[in-house]
Amino acid sequence: MSLFSQENANRTLAIYKYIIVGGLGSLLLLFLIKRSLPFNRQKAEKYYHDIELAQKEVFGLEKKLLIKQHDYSEINSDLDAQIAAISTAIENLQEIPNFFSVSEQNVIKSQLEIQEALLASQISYIEQLQNAKNELKKSCLYIPELKNELTNNPQLLGSNVLPDNELFRLIDNLFNLSILYCRGTDRDLKLAIENQIKKIDLILKPQESVENKFIIGEFVNYSKKLIDQELNIEAIIEQIELDTLDLKLREIKTDYLKRYRSELQKINRYRLLCSLFFLIIVVAIGCKIISNLARTNRNIVKILEGFTKELESKVEERTAQLEESILNTEAALAQAQNANQAKSRFLANMSHELRTPLNAILGFTQLMTRDSSIGKEQQENLKIINRSGEHLLRLINDILEMSKIEVGQITLNETKFDLHLMLKSIEDMLRLKAEAKNLELTFKIANNVPQYIYTDEGKLRQIVINLLGNALKFTQRGSVTLAVKLENNKKLAEDKIDFLFSNACSLYFSVEDTGPGIEPEEMKQLFTPFEQTAIGRISNEGTGLGLSICKKFVELMGGELKVQSVVGQGSIFAFNILSEIQETQAINTVEQHLKESTRVVGLANGQRKYRILAVDDVPASRLLLNKLLSGIGFLVKEAGNGQEAVELWQEWHPDLILMDMRMPVMDGYEATKRIKSQPQGKKTVIIALTASAFEEERVVILSAGCDDFMRKPFQEEELLEKIGQYLNIDYLYQATVETSQEQQSLLQELTRESLAIMSSEWRSQLYQAAAKVDDQEILQLVSEIPDEYESLAKGLESLVEDFRCDKIIDLTKSID
Repeated sequence: MSLFSQENANRTLAIYKYIIVGGLGSLLLLFLIKRSLPFNRQKAEKYYHDIELAQKEVFGLEKKLLIKQHDYSEINSDLDAQIAAISTAIENLQEIPNFFSVSEQNVIKSQLEIQEALLASQISYIEQLQNAKNELKKSCLYIPELKNELTNNPQLLGSNVLPDNELFRLIDNLFNLSILYCRGTDRDLKLAIENQIKKIDLILKPQESVENKFIIGEFVNYSKKLIDQELNIEAIIEQIELDTLDLKLREIKTDYLKRYRSELQKINRYRLLCSLFFLIIVVAIGCKIISNLARTNRNIVKILEGFTKELESKVEERTAQLEESILNTEAALAQAQNANQAKSRFLANMSHELRTPLNAILGFTQLMTRDSSIGKEQQENLKIINRSGEHLLRLINDILEMSKIEVGQITLNETKFDLHLMLKSIEDMLRLKAEAKNLELTFKIANNVPQYIYTDEGKLRQIVINLLGNALKFTQRGSVTLAVKLENNKKLAEDKIDFLFSNACSLYFSVEDTGPGIEPEEMKQLFTPFEQTAIGRISNEGTGLGLSICKKFVELMGGELKVQSVVGQGSIFAFNILSEIQETQAINTVEQHLKESTRVVGLANGQRKYRILAVDDVPASRLLLNKLLSGIGFLVKEAGNGQEAVELWQEWHPDLILMDMRMPVMDGYEATKRIKSQPQGKKTVIIALTASAFEEERVVILSAGCDDFMRKPFQEEELLEKIGQYLNIDYLYQATVETSQEQQSLLQELTRESLAIMSSEWRSQLYQAAAKVDDQEILQLVSEIPDEYESLAKGLESLVEDFRCDKIIDLTKSID
């Protein structure tokens, strides 16, 4: 208990020490701060300028007195103004700055009083000088009058003093000398006047009886008075001592400067002492804080030592848990990476496995349509197979595109193409479908839309076709409008789009329809994969991937897909893409050539027999290429793998090789590298035919040495076009049969009245077949239409080809 009391006493004593030391330190610091505060420098500098001003005014007065010293005219009021200015300046010096002590201020005030007394005495002398000058001026003004009076009346000097008398001449000369003396201060004139007076006195003294001697004496006295007044002025000037006044002011100025500088030095010393003292306080506080921290740290260390063992055990436990968690995370990450790789491999295999048989199906149907011996019914069956295969291919492509988007494998394949031509081909393709539903299909292309652009033509085409296809599918009456325009630079600047090229642009597309519209609650899931609206589910068409893929494609092309819809009025789907404007020139695209040409039936006359090597591990694919190309007139050989292809190339030297890339023994990549590594192989054209749907594989294939790239299943026109492009071949073509006018006439036949010619039982069977989407049964029923109604049959066949069973259902319903 006593030990605890002793500790409290020591602590209390330490607190008192800190209070006392802190209080004394604070008082000392306040004293130093007060002494280091700056004085009013502006007032101090003004006082110094007032001293200089007083010196300046004294110097000006002295200068004016020197000028007037030998001037016999009256001293003007300039001296009075100068004297007043000196008095004012000395009065201003009475306001002494506060950095002087009281005793120092008294000393300065006594000096200023002496200055004022001295100034008063000098002012008295100056006033005497002014009076003497005034008297001198009066005398100088009177002497010319006396001379004139003497000249006009010589008898004033007496009757015996004639103008030619010596006395008269002496007096006249005395007046002339006096007049000249008044005009200047020449000492020789003063001596001359005195000599003249002496001469006059010498003449007058022996002649006591000179007439008018008194008047002559008065004339002489005026001249003497001039000299006496001049002597009086000189005596007064000698009494004026302005140098003493200036000297005193200089002494005050010197003392003031010394005291001013001394005060500045003293303030600086106090500031230095204040800084040092403050630094000492900071250091002391810092040392105390460090000491306290050190003591606290020692206490903390003692406390922590008690928890060390417990913490070590917990750390070991947590470390083990963390290691286990890291291992689990790495395993999960590896599993996820393996899953992604497996998904990518699955997509690649799925693409290959699906596209390979589709290539055979679509290819052989194209070959069979070339056979004129096949009957009309079989031709229709082939068309159904071909359309179904293409429809299946579109569904597969949608699923693969969505899968590639999810794994981030979708890329842009930018090319230079004719935008106007692409839009025209889409309009021609969809025109028949729109007219079949009595819809108005309008394409509004602004005048400023560039004709040639650089972007992904395939994806842009797919976006536009998908949006227009949806609009035509769900719109029952009214119109569907596609609008395309070029966004202005101001709009792009507001969107903060930074273009890399000066010819870059933003194209705006919008598809507007007068359909049923979209419910607000369905807007959120509109772009969700595999989700369909209520109207879409009723139509029982599509997979629910179209809009999802369009949205991803638009975003990949640097834009955004937006939708506006009002239930019962219609919808507007709008998007913009970034593109690059190209120079206007002819661009030979596959689509353009196909638009200008018809089916190839053979080689033009004069063409040599070109050798083509078909390389594929699938016999059906090789057989398809062999039959197609042999029928055109090419010499074709087959190879089942890359090794056989290299050997046949060495023996046969083909002009062009159609190379599959995934094959056993040796794949197409290795075979292409070996062939292209030979000097002769560089002349051989190699076109890759792959069943992969991945765009990035194009880069790998082209880097392996292939000259071009095509996907399976291919269109025979596209394949023949590429072969003709690389081998510079001219083909023979078969003229087309159908025209747009014929198609329009077919559509005109599809009315209620045209179907009314058939029996109600036939119409009911047609309705049931269309509801089941049974193309074969529909075509069987169409074949029962009499020959005289051939246009009606062709119109229904056209609807079947376009998968428009819904239109057939509407026509049969309206009849019933």
